[in-house]
Amino acid sequence: MTGHTRPEPVTWRSQGRFVASIASMRQLQLFNDRGGLAVNFDILRSTAPDIAIAGTQSKAFSLWETRSSSGFVTEPKYNAQLITIRFVTSGHIIYRRRSGDVDGVPTHATLVNFSDLREVQAYGAFSAVSGTFSVDVLTAAHAALTGRSDGTLPDLTPTASVATPAMMALFLTLRRVQEQIQAIECHDDLTFQLLKEVLSYQLLSAWPRRDAPAPSQAQDIPSRSLGRALDYIEANLSRALTLADIAAVAGISVRSLQNRFRRDLGRTPVQVILERRLAQVHQDLMSPAKASLSVAEIARSWGFVHMGDFGQRYRRQYGRTPTETRRTGRAL
Repeated sequence: MTGHTRPEPVTWRSQGRFVASIASMRQLQLFNDRGGLAVNFDILRSTAPDIAIAGTQSKAFSLWETRSSSGFVTEPKYNAQLITIRFVTSGHIIYRRRSGDVDGVPTHATLVNFSDLREVQAYGAFSAVSGTFSVDVLTAAHAALTGRSDGTLPDLTPTASVATPAMMALFLTLRRVQEQIQAIECHDDLTFQLLKEVLSYQLLSAWPRRDAPAPSQAQDIPSRSLGRALDYIEANLSRALTLADIAAVAGISVRSLQNRFRRDLGRTPVQVILERRLAQVHQDLMSPAKASLSVAEIARSWGFVHMGDFGQRYRRQYGRTPTETRRTGRAL
């Protein structure tokens, strides 16, 4: 399909958060005209549409949840170098591609290159969580993950069983990020930014390949690499951290970084980052110098914007709520 390589804002635009509920043909037309998404929506038959969409989109990464009792049809508005993954939670979807049709059902997730797509049909009582990555982002993630910079992507299969632990973990991360999008008004949550990066690594690691690479011998990584990684994390806790940057400082690939943390610390890099940020919050809550700041202000200063998620994490780590910690600090 030919189209715009650089779409106008009326065709597509970045949106930190979007929500739409379509219940009439008039609303459907207005949404297509103003929605700013990469596809046009239509319905399968002459009945009133019932389509709900909520998510976020940018040139690098988009994530949304779709629910529809009426079903729908979408067609791309323009060519784009994007890869879309979709986990169907109910119903059935068909991708009509130049290279052949692909079916999406609750037992099998789908991965489709946007430039290969002609049309998508979703049937009644449909719901799904979907994510779109730019090819450039996934190529860079593949290079960071493997330490190879050949500018290529692995040949991923168009469908994948969701029964494997790795695929289920990918789905749960996708859903969690989607829930956070709906719970916050801004994306200055440092954890949210890190989760988006992790999603690209999870996708490349979990999704099956047409020609699976032979397993390689695990390389022993000098302990100084782990030390450099931990030092960098500690020095940048209040800033947006990425695993690619941490791995680069440590002089290893992202995959090696993850393996080293799991092997030597029993935790992932993300878990370590969150634990250290929570420790800083804990220290500030106990500090008389921070007594004038609210719990929310202290949490935000360390990158926690979603207060419900922050409170649960804090209680798991310290066995009490942030407010209880604040009271203890004042009593000392």
